Amino acid sequence: MKHHHPSEATLLSYAAGMLPAPHGIVVRTHLALCPDCRRGLGLAAELGGAILAEARPAALAGDALSRTLRRLGDRDTSAPAPRVPITADDFATGRWWWIGPGVRLMPLIRRDHQDARLDLIRVAPGTALPGHGHTGSEITCVLQGAFGDGTGEYHVGDLVESAEDQEHQPFALNAQCDCICLIATTGRMRAHSWLVRLVQPVFGL
Repeated sequence: MKHHHPSEATLLSYAAGMLPAPHGIVVRTHLALCPDCRRGLGLAAELGGAILAEARPAALAGDALSRTLRRLGDRDTSAPAPRVPITADDFATGRWWWIGPGVRLMPLIRRDHQDARLDLIRVAPGTALPGHGHTGSEITCVLQGAFGDGTGEYHVGDLVESAEDQEHQPFALNAQCDCICLIATTGRMRAHSWLVRLVQPVFGL
């Protein structure tokens, strides 16, 4: 059973196709693992349809149809068919980069036009990441193992949203395997340590 889910606002944004692409991938991954949120997504789509049905007609730009047709297929906001387990191998597109003792990073989508990026992060049991915040949002889905950050414990399938003003220090819980998470972020990391700030540009964090 999953204990941590997307907020209603995030689920509605996902249903409307309004999330940055990396964030949408993280939410879609959680949906594949969470039947409750798949049902919630269906309700969000119905709500959106009801709102559109009640909206006043508005004049469209002359190129509205052509722009809409060009966007078809850009995003898939439907709930994926259940398929478990989902592992890091389903996303892996490159190599794991060492970024600190017990911590490795695999960039999946480099920073895009919305200042968003997608990464896999792998943390050895008992290892803590450096304390940090972000200049934008962070959304995380646990694929393997578990972690805590002072606000709770998060296990496989859980989705965690961190606000722009949140400061935290995630740590992998002691277990028999590494903690692997799929993470989408906007903006940059605000590292507490000057040493981490020195290496940030190398990885674009």
